[in-house]
Amino acid sequence: MTPLKLLLIEDSEDDAALVTRALTRAGYEVVARRVETADALRSALAGGVWDLAIADYTMPGFSGMKALHMIREHGLDLPFIFVSGTIGEDIAVQAMRDGASDYLMKGQLARLAPAVAREMREASVRRERNRATERLAYLAYHDALTDLPNRALLHERLQQAILTSRRDNKALALLVLDLDGFKEINDALGHHAGDVVLQQVASRLRGMLREADTVARLGGDEFAMLLPITDLDGAVLAAKKILHELEQPFIVDDRPLVVHGSVGVAGFPSHARHSHELLQKADIAMYLAKADGSGYTVYSADRDKHTEQRLALTNAMRHGIEQDQFVLDYQPIISLRSGRPIGVEALLRWDHPDQGRLMPDDFIALAEQTGLITPLTTFAVQRALTDFRPPLGQTPSRPAGPPVRPLSIAVNVSPRTLHDTAFPARMASMLAAHGAAGGTVTLEITENLIMSDPDRARLCLTELHELGVCLTVDDFGTGYSSLSYLRRLPVDGLKIDKSFVIGLANGEDDALVRSIIDLAHNLRLSVVAEGVETEAVRDRLIAMGCDAAQGHFFSHPAPAAVTKWWIAEQVVF
Repeated sequence: MTPLKLLLIEDSEDDAALVTRALTRAGYEVVARRVETADALRSALAGGVWDLAIADYTMPGFSGMKALHMIREHGLDLPFIFVSGTIGEDIAVQAMRDGASDYLMKGQLARLAPAVAREMREASVRRERNRATERLAYLAYHDALTDLPNRALLHERLQQAILTSRRDNKALALLVLDLDGFKEINDALGHHAGDVVLQQVASRLRGMLREADTVARLGGDEFAMLLPITDLDGAVLAAKKILHELEQPFIVDDRPLVVHGSVGVAGFPSHARHSHELLQKADIAMYLAKADGSGYTVYSADRDKHTEQRLALTNAMRHGIEQDQFVLDYQPIISLRSGRPIGVEALLRWDHPDQGRLMPDDFIALAEQTGLITPLTTFAVQRALTDFRPPLGQTPSRPAGPPVRPLSIAVNVSPRTLHDTAFPARMASMLAAHGAAGGTVTLEITENLIMSDPDRARLCLTELHELGVCLTVDDFGTGYSSLSYLRRLPVDGLKIDKSFVIGLANGEDDALVRSIIDLAHNLRLSVVAEGVETEAVRDRLIAMGCDAAQGHFFSHPAPAAVTKWWIAEQVVF
């Protein structure tokens, strides 16, 4: 029997009994309530949850149409069927236009059960669709892991709070918290333990602040607290309270874990007049607190010595993108089995008109913070595909030789780029525009990105993998827990960090490098060693079974034309 909570809007007990009997015979376990007045209907709607309403069209002092309008005004998406002996076709059509689900004549009750089954199915589909829509709308403004407001909702509330503070001439404060030692928990115990810690931090922060305050997760292990009607003295007290609360161990799988934090404090109107500036100031203060180990720091323009320089560099970078000041150098990647080049890594450079050539360490962090990393990444992929699209069997001064298989083009991708949900589609468009297969491009991603936000990483990486794009974990070597997690991600290979490779020249890190290679091969991942500078290190990697390598021993980074020439001249070593 299918349970059915039925609201019968009917003045005849006999007709109501006929309806109930017809549905019971059709396999429904009917729990019905009969009402015949507007007041009785209001009481029924307020006092219960109903699956279906069936109404007579005409009753003394009350009408089925009025009942329909009352139910719709109540906000209920409730299937509503007229079963009447007096309703005509024109009236029935109008009733359907006004929101009725169906109409039947009382002499046609054989149609009732199929009509009810159809309307119940459609209502169930609508409810599921509405729930999915509501969930998507919720996730647009909330963090799925901690259920806290996310960065987008924080910005909205911060903007509104600043408007209110400006109107009422009141101060407000913004705190940014970053956890210290969180990455070590992920590396040692896996991302599940890190997720549990983040959930417990969120719970503690919610529990200790006021109802009017907003606690948000900005991403990774970074949180923000918006404190309306709070001056800097009150914000400092809140920061101390937060740090004290974090001193209590977190319990994960019956194991106590200690996590400390660094808090940056900024206030309106003391430090900024707009929401994005206030968040930036609080973020700067947090990094100052982390750098000097003070626990918390209030923003100070005196300590933010590089603000004007950073602003000038940002404007120059934006202008540099527009004026094609950015270029790519390429470093070949060599197969250690065949000795032949199998790929190139694209390395971004900035030919600054005043400061000369700038390396990525000079501008990538700022590009991340300002959002300029997106056009820079797009430029790098587009230019690399343009530079290495033709076959490499011919050079300007060398006649065509035997066909050379296409090289893999490796491009570094930042965490911010992989947090952009539009990036896989943009990648697909670039490949299509250059007539390149997905396997032509290898995207190098950081281990930190994978471990700091694994669920988000898995979603983006899966979409890229489905395009055929190869995925390699760059600068690897910070923990075997990451290797075990890679089993669940669609990555194709990893690069051993050059600090470990260089150590091989002195007999250091031998066991570590060998272990990484063996574990990676067990996971069916290819391995590239970075920073190979001597023949001895190359030979040691060959003995260990490493797949490929790059470094100054083979070739320094160089422009595309020089790199193509070098590749075309190579023979097996």
